[in-house]
Amino acid sequence: MKITKRQLDFIINSDVEELVSMLQKKCQMPLAAAFDHVYNSKTYQSLLNVRTGLYLQSPEYIYPYLKEELKQLDAIGL
Repeated sequence: MKITKRQLDFIINSDVEELVSMLQKKCQMPLAAAFDHVYNSKTYQSLLNVRTGLYLQSPEYIYPYLKEELKQLDAIGL
């Protein structure tokens, strides 16, 4: 089954919404900061790249990758 652009956008936007919510709850991060972190992450770029297949995974699966990326950025002072 081929997925349409509209379906792909819906899936990715839903994942972003859930990832932002998870950052807010688990890291006590403000909404704007959570969106900023997600949209500026390598994890988000991987989510957009259909060849990675990451968009097929649940937000609960994706979150640890995002969290690890944020930890690494924090460790180097970015």
